[in-house]
Amino acid sequence: MELRRKGVDVVSFGIGQPDFQPPPNVIAYAKEAMDAGYNGYGPSLGMPELRESIADFLNERYGLDVQPDEVAVTAGAKAAVFIGMLALLEPGDEVILPDPSYPLYESVANFVGARTRFVRLHSGNNYKIRFEDVEKLVSSKTRMVVINYPENPVGSTMDRKAVEALVELAYEKRFVVLSDEIYNHFVYESSHYSTLQTDHWREVVYYVNGFSKTFGMTGWRLGYVVSNRELLSKLSVIANNMYSCPVTFAQIAAAKALRDGLEWFKPILDQYRRRRDLIYNRLLSIRGVKVVKPEGAFYIFPDFSDVIRAKGVKNERELADKLLEEKGVVVLPGTAFPKEAGVNHLRFSFAVREEDIEKGIERIKAWVAE
Repeated sequence: MELRRKGVDVVSFGIGQPDFQPPPNVIAYAKEAMDAGYNGYGPSLGMPELRESIADFLNERYGLDVQPDEVAVTAGAKAAVFIGMLALLEPGDEVILPDPSYPLYESVANFVGARTRFVRLHSGNNYKIRFEDVEKLVSSKTRMVVINYPENPVGSTMDRKAVEALVELAYEKRFVVLSDEIYNHFVYESSHYSTLQTDHWREVVYYVNGFSKTFGMTGWRLGYVVSNRELLSKLSVIANNMYSCPVTFAQIAAAKALRDGLEWFKPILDQYRRRRDLIYNRLLSIRGVKVVKPEGAFYIFPDFSDVIRAKGVKNERELADKLLEEKGVVVLPGTAFPKEAGVNHLRFSFAVREEDIEKGIERIKAWVAE
């Protein structure tokens, strides 16, 4: 922001926020709800209208039998993760996380006093979570395994076999799978297989999703959880004391949005697929950069190891600083995403215009060649 105030033309690949607005009808629904008086407190676990709409939406999409009282609406998906970890973890419990992964998971686990263990994701395996790697880390103290797919920051997904194997292991070993599926509609080559489609989801799955990414409603702060009724009763106490309730009029609008369906989203997905292909190919054209094509979400995680060595840069953090200061390009250092897999990597969000992708990558390419 400071550089932009000085007149610098900044290209930002930094923030993980869709660059489209919510559909006009959804904005209209919110205004109508406000005019209708939905401006006060609501139930801590969400308005009945939205809980029912979420259950119906998931049931239609995945062929499930989720009931409205197995759904809790939260003040964003971050809050869903936070209150879930707060309810499920005790000091000394072990939590297995992907490396790299969204920083929130490690931060909250540390906050509640849990011990984090990391399963390393590798470019040679397209950054996919391997069941055998998780299984090796499971111990008698394991209370939770966190998965996020499609994954921030690498864009990898999980297939049916991997999802079912992990949930089955959780059922056998009695730990919880916290499954953050916020990017489930940003899948470019295949279909998304949810943890809610497994046999034992009611016993071991804590499913997280929300409206920020698919609907472009990041500022509306609406997330949701699907899990068993016993756990949701605990969440009610935490939610009530933390934020009272999610925004009421926004919930009414979201309930109607789900009932309208996602036909409008198809051209957006096509657009993001084109952006994914463009940034992948442009990064490949930079001498010394290695990159895996993401299967979902809107992030890409190139390896700049050879560039860092050739340019005499200390590490990925210094590289990110130099690209900002010298070329006006914002990227995030890979080590902002715990724990060690991000060394010498940068994370790019391609939720930006195609012309900005071209401009930003060309600037990086020129800097590497200087």
